[in-house]
Amino acid sequence: MMFTDPDGRYPILPLVGTISTFLKTFNNTPSKMGALSGTNAANAMSRLGNTEFSWSQGRSLPIATGYFNNREGRYVYTSKGGWVDMVHFLFYAGRAYNYKQEKIDAQKEVSEKGGAVSLQTLGKSKMNPVSESLQDGYLQETSDVAFAAHSAYSYEDLPSDKFGAEFGANVFDSNSKLSFGEQLLNYMNTLGATDPQNAPNYNELPKQDNLKTPPRKNYSTKPVYIEGDDGSSNDKPCSLCQPTRSRQ
Repeated sequence: MMFTDPDGRYPILPLVGTISTFLKTFNNTPSKMGALSGTNAANAMSRLGNTEFSWSQGRSLPIATGYFNNREGRYVYTSKGGWVDMVHFLFYAGRAYNYKQEKIDAQKEVSEKGGAVSLQTLGKSKMNPVSESLQDGYLQETSDVAFAAHSAYSYEDLPSDKFGAEFGANVFDSNSKLSFGEQLLNYMNTLGATDPQNAPNYNELPKQDNLKTPPRKNYSTKPVYIEGDDGSSNDKPCSLCQPTRSRQ
């Protein structure tokens, strides 16, 4: 079992905040992650997607995102993307970034060796980093059904995974003069990051995590609690929603 959500939270009042709130935390991690740029930022992005097996919990867990689990600003509301869980966002940004690097390395090997490469390398050279990351996200939610039902398919999980994967694979630029945090801020602003009180369900947010079934489930990457959301479009499982693993 891999990629579980260890604390099982959906948005709760003590952990919501603005993107500015989150960036204060991001910029002041022990490694000052948000303030990094260039190669240092790229290395930090890669670490965010890494996992290791926890013998105490019997599962693989992210090794770099736990710092943000219980901090104000973990949940940021955006007018276009709904609630974004920044822990999910950062982990899947890292996953997508790492898949992107694997693809680049595989394409280089194919270019150098032509057809004399393994099927695995050939598959990696053609993979879609965002789709690969989303497949990991769906696997996480599926495993949570059995082992952490209070967390499975919480309404913000899969959309947060998708936004993070898009950022890691297609937006983050290790050659940019902007810091990691500045690039993150710019991306979140494209999603319409705003005051959490602007969320249509703000007054319904619980004051604490009661470890019960999420108040609303979402089986797709389509965000909810935004304009045009009728409250039902993503509340049923959809086998066609899950991306197909492309690697051989």
